[in-house]
Amino acid sequence: MKRKDFLTRMRNRRRGDQLELRTPEQRRAIDWRTLRVELPAADGDGETLEMAVGSVELLMNGIRLRPNQPCWVRGYRSWSDEGAGRAEFQYRLADEGAAPPPGAAALATDEVWQP
Repeated sequence: MKRKDFLTRMRNRRRGDQLELRTPEQRRAIDWRTLRVELPAADGDGETLEMAVGSVELLMNGIRLRPNQPCWVRGYRSWSDEGAGRAEFQYRLADEGAAPPPGAAALATDEVWQP
C-alpha cells in the first residue's frame, strides 16, 4: 500500500468517513495599532503629534506618550536608519477593568509613558 493511500484511510477512519467542513479563518479580535515615527535630530526641538489615544512627544532619544483615555502599549523599538532616528510601538484602547495582555503596559488617563 502506498503511503498516500495509507494516510487517506487513516484520515477517513478518524473522521468516520465524513467530510470535515472547514471553518473560515478567525483573526484575533484585538485591534492593535502600530505607530512609526521619525525622531528629531540632535539639534532639533521635540515635536508633538496628536492622535486619537492622546499626544506623542517626539524626543531626540525616544518618545513620550500622554494618553487621554485608558490604553495598552507594547512592542516599543527604536533604531537609526541612515542617520535618522526612528521608533515604533503598538497601542490599543483598553477595555473597562480588563487586565493587559502579557508584554503590554496598562496606562491610565493622563499617565505618562516613556520607554
